[in-house]
Amino acid sequence: MSLFLALLLPASGLMLLRFFAADVYDAVIVRMTARWYQAVLQRLNKGDRILDVGIGTATALVKNKAALLDRHISVVGIDYEAAYVRKAEAVLKAAELWCPAPSGTEGYRPGEFYCRVLERSIYDELSDLCFEESDKAKSHPVPEDLRFDAVYFSGSLTVMPDPPAALRAVVPLMKSSGRIFITQTFQRTHSPLMAFIKPLLKYVTTIDFGQLTTEDDLKRIIAEAKCFETLENEPIPGSVKNGMQTAKLVILKPKA
Repeated sequence: MSLFLALLLPASGLMLLRFFAADVYDAVIVRMTARWYQAVLQRLNKGDRILDVGIGTATALVKNKAALLDRHISVVGIDYEAAYVRKAEAVLKAAELWCPAPSGTEGYRPGEFYCRVLERSIYDELSDLCFEESDKAKSHPVPEDLRFDAVYFSGSLTVMPDPPAALRAVVPLMKSSGRIFITQTFQRTHSPLMAFIKPLLKYVTTIDFGQLTTEDDLKRIIAEAKCFETLENEPIPGSVKNGMQTAKLVILKPKA
């Protein structure tokens, strides 16, 4: 019986964590990622339309609601985790962001939502995201003026099974003058122990932290994508910075 209980209790704990996965995500992640969103929003232009890849629960975004509205920015978020998407919808509705901007509001197209979230993968066909629900005609390829001004990967790029393909996937969705924003904590050097432990954390926390990624790994991912050049690669003020890792904001632009 004691052996049975020893096996049952950890399994029960993991099931409970899984049930509250979206809340666990917020408790562990949001304090850091809210600062990352702040850093990105400061660099966006007024009226920009953003595709947020791996938006999670949208809690970090909502914590920056004032900046979002002040800069007349609209966001379409996607995430493959159903529990996160369900909570994101509730969070955005509670913040009165899951709704269209009033007709005539500067910086917004007719019928454009402040924010909306869908359960999708970056490897899906996503051209429909460039259009609003009120748009009657959805042409392909997407006209330049309807594409996103920016694409944001908030700690999500290296969680994906093929990061270079994820970068290539957004090219048809963004304007030729658009930018990609990447925020993530990078290891300064490779650590075999951490490389082994990090992917296993999702079985303890329910949060997929992806693979251990160094700054050189990111350079390799960008080079393999063959679509972008780096405009900026700087530490995020007020975020993680120590002898082992640094939280950075990386900005890419499409190659000519």
